[in-house]
Amino acid sequence: MPSIIKEKIKIKQKKHIKQTFVANNKDIHTKIYYPTTQEERETFINYKNGKVVTPFQYKVYDLVAQIPKGQVTSYKVLSDTLKSAPRAIGQALRLNPFCPLPVPCHRVIASDLTIGGFAGKFGDCQNTANKKAMLELEGCGFNEDYLFKNNVDGNQIMFKDFE
Repeated sequence: MPSIIKEKIKIKQKKHIKQTFVANNKDIHTKIYYPTTQEERETFINYKNGKVVTPFQYKVYDLVAQIPKGQVTSYKVLSDTLKSAPRAIGQALRLNPFCPLPVPCHRVIASDLTIGGFAGKFGDCQNTANKKAMLELEGCGFNEDYLFKNNVDGNQIMFKDFE
């Protein structure tokens, strides 16, 4: 096997993690105030960083708010939709002050079907255990390595039907 393929396999294997944390926050119901008018959006201060939410962040949040319960999409799908970069999407979601609803950022996973990050944390940690538990409560399935298996309807298709 060529060394480049072996290296890619090693990288992919490193992303598979064993869960040792137990979820301590499975809240998928709390709805947070979400600014809708231009004036509200221009003055809303994000409590996570003390700054005004940017127009780009609102574009990300508006898309994520469309992901139905029990389905997921990826950072890549969102970035393609906005003609941006997956890391920019992740940075916006890390600062999401409107979760779990109306902006369910826990419904965004990595393109390789790993759970991805949550609130700026990755791997086997409290935040990803909470993210996995939230998605499982909505009907999504994962294997023992945190890899996404299926949406609530049994398929593995990423949500892409954004308006």
